[in-house]
Amino acid sequence: MNRLIDLAERWVVGVGVLAAFLLVPLVLATTWEVVSRYALAAPTIWAYEIGYTLTGAHFMLALAYTLRQGEHIRIDVMSTLLPPRVRLVIDRVVYALVLPILIWLAITLWNYMAEGYARGETSGQSALNLPVWPFRAVFVLAIATLALQVFCELLKSFVRPGVKTQPT
Repeated sequence: MNRLIDLAERWVVGVGVLAAFLLVPLVLATTWEVVSRYALAAPTIWAYEIGYTLTGAHFMLALAYTLRQGEHIRIDVMSTLLPPRVRLVIDRVVYALVLPILIWLAITLWNYMAEGYARGETSGQSALNLPVWPFRAVFVLAIATLALQVFCELLKSFVRPGVKTQPT
C-alpha cells in the first residue's frame, strides 16, 4: 500500500513541478507586455490572454501538490481543541465525501473539454482567440490529480495513522 501511495505522490509532485515552471512563461509574457506597452508604446494583443490562462493553469495544477504538502488552509481554531483521533476521523470523513465529487467533476470536465475540441471553440477574449480545449484539459488534469491526492490522503489515514511527517 505504501508503494502505491508513493508512486501516486510522485505523479502529484511532477504535476506540481509543472505548475511551478508555468511561472516562467507567465513572468516573461507579463514583462514583455509591460515593456512593450510603456517603453515602446506598442501594447500586445496576446499578453492578457496568456496571463490569465497561465495563472489559472498554475493555480489549478498546484492544488494536489499543495494538499500533499499539507499547505491548504484549515480552520485550526476548532481542530486544535479536538483530540488527534477525532481529527483523524474528521479527515477520513471529509476525504471520503470529497473524493466522489472530484471524480464526478473530472469526468464532467473531460466531457466539457471534448465538446470544446469537437466544436473548435475559441476563447473570444482577445485578438489571439486561443482554442479553449487545452485550457480545459489542464482543468481535467488538475482535478484528476487532486482526486488522486485525496485518495492518497485517505489511504494514508488508514495505513499511517498518526504519522504527520512533512513530505519531501
